[in-house]
Amino acid sequence: MSTMVRVTPADFAPPSAIDRMRMPALIVGVVCSILSILGAFLLGWETFLQTWLVGFMFWLGVTLGSLTLLMLQYTTGGNWGRLGRRFWEAASTTLPLMFLFWLPLVFGMSHLYPWVNESREYMSTLELRRAHLWLNPTSFVIRGIIYFILWGIWTWRLRRWSFVEEAGRSTPADFVGIQNFSGAGIVMYALTITFASVDWVMSLNPHWWSTVWGMLFMVGECLTAFAFTIWLLARLSPLEPLARIFKPDYFHDFGKLMFAFVILWAYLSFAQWLIIWSGNITEEIRWYLDRVHGHWKPVATALIFLHFVLPFAILLSRSLKRQPRKLVKIALWIMFIRLVDLYWLVQPSFHGPGKLAPISWQSVLMNIVNVLAMGGLWLAMFYWQVGRRSILPVYDPHFIEMLEAKHG
Repeated sequence: MSTMVRVTPADFAPPSAIDRMRMPALIVGVVCSILSILGAFLLGWETFLQTWLVGFMFWLGVTLGSLTLLMLQYTTGGNWGRLGRRFWEAASTTLPLMFLFWLPLVFGMSHLYPWVNESREYMSTLELRRAHLWLNPTSFVIRGIIYFILWGIWTWRLRRWSFVEEAGRSTPADFVGIQNFSGAGIVMYALTITFASVDWVMSLNPHWWSTVWGMLFMVGECLTAFAFTIWLLARLSPLEPLARIFKPDYFHDFGKLMFAFVILWAYLSFAQWLIIWSGNITEEIRWYLDRVHGHWKPVATALIFLHFVLPFAILLSRSLKRQPRKLVKIALWIMFIRLVDLYWLVQPSFHGPGKLAPISWQSVLMNIVNVLAMGGLWLAMFYWQVGRRSILPVYDPHFIEMLEAKHG
């Protein structure tokens, strides 16, 4: 039967809606970027940088989470992944933009990280003197550049192979090679995001540490990328050419995977809390005390119910996972609550001695503006990348199976 089906990349050209979505995203990004700069002058550079870090980690999560899902799909296969492959490729190629978004954190690190401003009090203990070998401005910048180079190498290599495949010049040996390369890339990602999350977020509290921290960010980024993919597919699946190939089973697959990552996030979050709380070590427990008292107590409570209990209960439904209009609402909610979680991880770090960090309207407003500024520019670049190529990998060895499954 497969010999009866012949397709080319032109048969699966991107929907025209992709081009129409690019300009509004760019306008939002430019306008909010201007507002962000004005806010930095009016509200202070510290407020700007603190909220910029939250937005940066969120959109970096979409970028690297997409790269990870792409490598996971190459490694494991599955029709669900072939539907998302072009979107993950496009998302991962926004990495140069994320590097530009990282630069304000580099130039403003003295406003964020207490270890930058060396003091006798900070260097008073042996542990912190040892930490200083890792946490100093020079090594911070060098490591950051290394992270982006490694992520860029895997992005470039996977993208290059994808163009070879689309030109019809790939061989079975090439596919085995890209599987192995992707498997190594997953290990690379696990290591680099662990170190990056320690450098960029955990070191906001240099006295505190957690062995679960890197895995928590890995899972959070993949969860964000899954939610973003579901939102995008829900918008585009009713349109040609995706409409001719889409089945409810595909949304069901994405829903199940998003459900699994919701559970994994909850497990890791609880494991981190249980280990630190039961240990009851002053340096470690202080981090949680800053986030479960004062204005932050309702936020911590909300994360338990709105990041885990609610999505868990809703995603138990098989029929809901097969209905794009309902599933996309859960995906959008998860993207929002992921942003709240990052805000809860970052913002309480900025407080005076013996004080709890407040939740100010200035901080919340700047966070919204910065997320929209980065998001608008990110989406504009993403839509541009998606619109350049076929929306599906038509020369994938198993692509014909998807057509046969739809029409058979």
